[in-house]
Amino acid sequence: MRRVLSVLCLALLTSPLLAQGSKNVDEAWKRAFTAGDAAAVAALYAPDATMYPPDEMTAKGRDAIKGSYEKFFSANTISDVRLDYDYSSTSGNLSVASGRFSFTAHPKAGGAAQTMEGRFTSVTERKNGKWMYVSDHASMPMPPPPAAAPAPKP
Repeated sequence: MRRVLSVLCLALLTSPLLAQGSKNVDEAWKRAFTAGDAAAVAALYAPDATMYPPDEMTAKGRDAIKGSYEKFFSANTISDVRLDYDYSSTSGNLSVASGRFSFTAHPKAGGAAQTMEGRFTSVTERKNGKWMYVSDHASMPMPPPPAAAPAPKP
């Protein structure tokens, strides 16, 4: 009886943590991203995950995702990472979150730091007890089109 109560208490205490899904993975992503650790970031993705980064069409699979982050981190040091959620939901072994992101990229070659802002949607799945990204999409708004030249006067 004591064992059953212990298991039930443990289940009640851990179920909110397990239900966090995407948000837990996102917190680990923030730490690895800020550290510039492409291997740690890629480890958060399922082996067959798909990532849609702002500067590429698609990175498919953990190796391609790692390569995408390596390229970015080779040129930048990251600070001030922020995720603001508009939506988050977990049901069973699937979790989804979306919102806005921002971070500051400091070019390693020198020059002014740039704050980047955009939108994200992430889908995570619990596989063998571990939450991992299976689909991750980030985009940044395009700059407004240039103003049209005034029509020539007759």
